[in-house]
Amino acid sequence: MNLSSRLERLNSDMIVFSWLSKILDYPGEELIESLLSDGLLENLDSPEAGELEKYMRSFTSPDELLLELQKDYTRLCFVSKPRLVPLFESVYKEGKLYQDSTFDIARLYDEAGLRLDEEFKLPPDHITIELEFMSYLIYQEIEAISSGNKENEELAVRLQKETIMNHLGDFGLQFADKLYEHAHTPFFKSVAGILREFLESEMEHYSN
Repeated sequence: MNLSSRLERLNSDMIVFSWLSKILDYPGEELIESLLSDGLLENLDSPEAGELEKYMRSFTSPDELLLELQKDYTRLCFVSKPRLVPLFESVYKEGKLYQDSTFDIARLYDEAGLRLDEEFKLPPDHITIELEFMSYLIYQEIEAISSGNKENEELAVRLQKETIMNHLGDFGLQFADKLYEHAHTPFFKSVAGILREFLESEMEHYSN
């Protein structure tokens, strides 16, 4: 792969990781505005992206869509007992919060030079944080390539591989399966399909 193709792939992956991070957080007005206006769905090479677009356009107003998504997300991730779709890696791997996987992913954040905001009260193995972390690492790789900093480039690539192969890959696939199984809205079923397809591709890439 030549440098231009590599940078193009990296930029695309960076955008998709960041997009997935936002779309899997609790839905807010900003998310709906972004989904309806940024055109990213048109560039996602996935049949689920078309279904997602079709579903969103079926609502008469953004507020109506937002309420429907908030209801489904709350049911899936907050009020169900036990949680239908847990948001934290440690729940999938060790059965409860704040286990070895939690502290291991936090170690990777630290190695990358990141500190979670003190006001952030959730465990660091939240699905949206791990997705955004991958986007950040890819950005760091792009910056390192552009500046010719081989050491930073190698660090960014190593941390990406560790995050995908030891954390986000299996965790994200399990999360996607639960989301697809339990979601009531076509929106979250489509997001589950996009997440699964994307992570499978990433795992294949980083396993080589």
